[in-house]
Amino acid sequence: MSNNTDYDKIISDKNLFNNTVYTKLSDAVKILEERQKDKKLKAKIEKLLENDIPEPFCFIDKYAVNGKQIATPNFDVRFFLNLVNEEKLKPLFWEFYDDKFTSNNPFKYSLGKLIIFEKIKSKIIKRRINIIDFNKYDGKKLRDIKTIWGESLINFHKRLFNFYGYNTKKLLFYDGSYWLNKHGKEASSFYEKDLLLYVYHGILFENYILNGKEGEFTKNIFLKSFLNVQEITGCKPLIVPIPPMDKDIEEDEIWFSYDEKIKNYNL
Repeated sequence: MSNNTDYDKIISDKNLFNNTVYTKLSDAVKILEERQKDKKLKAKIEKLLENDIPEPFCFIDKYAVNGKQIATPNFDVRFFLNLVNEEKLKPLFWEFYDDKFTSNNPFKYSLGKLIIFEKIKSKIIKRRINIIDFNKYDGKKLRDIKTIWGESLINFHKRLFNFYGYNTKKLLFYDGSYWLNKHGKEASSFYEKDLLLYVYHGILFENYILNGKEGEFTKNIFLKSFLNVQEITGCKPLIVPIPPMDKDIEEDEIWFSYDEKIKNYNL
């Protein structure tokens, strides 16, 4: 990675960032198929990972990876599943139960206070339903959080998949906590190892915020790791944006929300 890389310039120019980081879905599928025929590339990635490949990726397939601390069928994930189904990709939810809960993170906050967009006559009404004790669990590991009725927060969100009609037996859920922690307790340590997986083993579906605190993470942790992986492998990690690049709403909380159907769920 060049010492002259201007990270501020890349972050401040959305088009430049998109072109640097993201790959169109149709292109990503073709590139993955070609790369998975390259045994030398496979050996190179395995060597860089010291032959420590997370369990699901040991079986080479066209994985579409959704990386969230806890998988939940919000609008973001339902859009993702429709997209990968059209491309005949295998969805894999790469979770991180050891991550700490914080109400300052919009996605984590939405796990504990559900956002519901409901259409009433001609108006769209936004409602929030609190399902955890925020004071009790702020700073605690996600795996230790219980709902206000005593159920594991992880289990609750898994049950939502069945409620929305998904067969969870046909979806892959994997807690990457052990593997990620093994490569470092902080994101700055394990992020590069994680991104190596999207050179050969699968396609990551994600969007990166370019401003605020999350923008600092994108610049200082993600972007540096991404460009370093690209340099040492000669290949760009395959990342497809959710929502797509032509939709200027990546920070809209609707992606972390649910539709009015959830009103019929036993909350």
